Amino acid sequence: MIELHQLDFVTDIMLFLSMAILVVPIAKLVRIGTIVGYLIAGVILGPWGLGQYLGSPFSTPDELRPIGELGVVMLLFLIGLELNPGRLWSLRKAIFGTGSAQVCFSALLIGLGVHVVGVDWQRSLIIGLTLALSSTALTLRILQDRGDRTTVMGQTSIAILLFQDMMIVPVLALMAIVAPISIDTGQRPGWETALITTSTVLLLVAVGRYLLTPLFRLFARIGAREMMTASALLTVLGAAALMKAVGLSSALGAFIAGVMLAESSFRHELEADLEPFRGLLLGFFFITVGMSIDLNFVYSNWLTVLACSFGLMLVKCISIFVVARVSGHTTDNSLKIGGLLAQAGEFGFVIFAAAVAVDLFNPHQNSLLSAIISFSMAFTLLSVQLTQWLGAKFKPEPVKPDIPNSKEGGSKVLVIGFGRFGQLACQLLIAQGSTVTVLDTDAQRIRDASRFGYRIYYGDGRRLNVLRAAGADTSSVIAVCTERPETTSQIVKMTKAQFPLSKIFARAHDRRHAIQLVTAGADFQLRETLESALQFGREILEELGVDEDQTHEILADVRRRDVELLALQQVGGLYAGYKRFKLPDVPVQPLIKPKSESTPLNEPARRLAEADRKSEGDKKDKPETSVPPAEESD
Repeated sequence: MIELHQLDFVTDIMLFLSMAILVVPIAKLVRIGTIVGYLIAGVILGPWGLGQYLGSPFSTPDELRPIGELGVVMLLFLIGLELNPGRLWSLRKAIFGTGSAQVCFSALLIGLGVHVVGVDWQRSLIIGLTLALSSTALTLRILQDRGDRTTVMGQTSIAILLFQDMMIVPVLALMAIVAPISIDTGQRPGWETALITTSTVLLLVAVGRYLLTPLFRLFARIGAREMMTASALLTVLGAAALMKAVGLSSALGAFIAGVMLAESSFRHELEADLEPFRGLLLGFFFITVGMSIDLNFVYSNWLTVLACSFGLMLVKCISIFVVARVSGHTTDNSLKIGGLLAQAGEFGFVIFAAAVAVDLFNPHQNSLLSAIISFSMAFTLLSVQLTQWLGAKFKPEPVKPDIPNSKEGGSKVLVIGFGRFGQLACQLLIAQGSTVTVLDTDAQRIRDASRFGYRIYYGDGRRLNVLRAAGADTSSVIAVCTERPETTSQIVKMTKAQFPLSKIFARAHDRRHAIQLVTAGADFQLRETLESALQFGREILEELGVDEDQTHEILADVRRRDVELLALQQVGGLYAGYKRFKLPDVPVQPLIKPKSESTPLNEPARRLAEADRKSEGDKKDKPETSVPPAEESD
């Protein structure tokens, strides 16, 4: 047998890193999340995995737990760093209204359910509050992957998560109150403990405002980035140690340190510097949690684990759905929020591990609760897909859009897409008195736009029956202002084929997309950055003292050349027309030949310019080919 007990600490860390490298990428590939991957790695390395066969030095996770707890401290610091007053104020209703209602309602249902089966009220309270929290890391990753972070559903989910993050420290404090074992604080009277706590918090705030910010400013001025990283680490660890020294949670100290630097101009720099430490150390923490799970106990109670996991997700989904509906969200969005936040969160591992240390739970109970959290996180994608399917069943708007009297009299203009581009275009139309009907699939955007007096309705512009119901066949102009290029192209092709009497105006993403739209039949297209960039350049010319008439002439000439070049490209392809304007064959093309040569100002630029001139000389020596330069991008 290999005696791994003889290996040193460096080899032990190598073993942990190797298992994480093997297991975590696989967990991401099968889309169960990195946290579950770390837990699986810990289970494999633990006393019920390889440890019982190889004599692993980690028969208990105590050797690595202090390092893993640093990851928890880092995470709480970064959460505090995100809670700047401006963000809290903009989401105050969703955070403190919807968020607090969700935590209280979910905790009540879960706690009552646990208490009914025979658990005392102290443990039921902690279990209910802990399992009411959701996984911030997993939820944000899903929102980012699906592009839903800026939607109403995404913003509400983030607001609820922010309130849940703020509940972590109160839950830890409450656990210390109801636990059978309390921390020895020297038997100080209550008023003295409160005074010391308040003084410590005020000291941390003062240090953050009057010492750390000037210190970071000094390091930034002299270019000592490594000193900023060192100072950030010292701030986190110092605040955690100070709070622990006065008998409070080190996690609370890290959280306060993050909040006191949330308004600092160096917040994003600190976040970027500490993120790698946070990720790796928190990974170690989850590995130790996985090692603590008694596989034999879970295996013998697998039916209980599965039943509790699915039951927990069902209760949370229902409670979140009810809270979201009461808060004014649609049935579809409420279901999506419920499915997204139905799992238990990673801080459950932190709280339950601390509960074992104060004798609130025994190791078997901790194994059961940790397994329930792990399984609920693994089933999150399933709950998201299921609630999306149910939401489609309960959402009547896309199937039968409420577009009354659209064909009676008909609108002169039908605008598809009411984002930032469509809103500005409609301002001009309304000012002139044109009748406008707007279609959009964002329910919140529709509610916000109702005060403008537009005839705006919920409907997917890619569906022919929705367009007909909106009066597309009687509209003089159909303006396609959707954000995604592929969506715009699809709508232009369909509207041109089905409504040939209407003029099709379309928003183009770039030059390539503009050519595609013209080919698809658009009567007019405009690249979304063209006019703003030209006006921007015009303002610069006028600021430099160029005569106004000359500025108008230059602007008109650039527009004319752009139109001519685009017409040539429509016939000959994206790279046609450059010889017409006697332009060099380079990836990014000016519409007017420069009047002077470029001048490199440093050595790297000089080397690149020489390489480019050499490449141009090689091209002139070779016969012409049909291989074009890279595409122009707006």
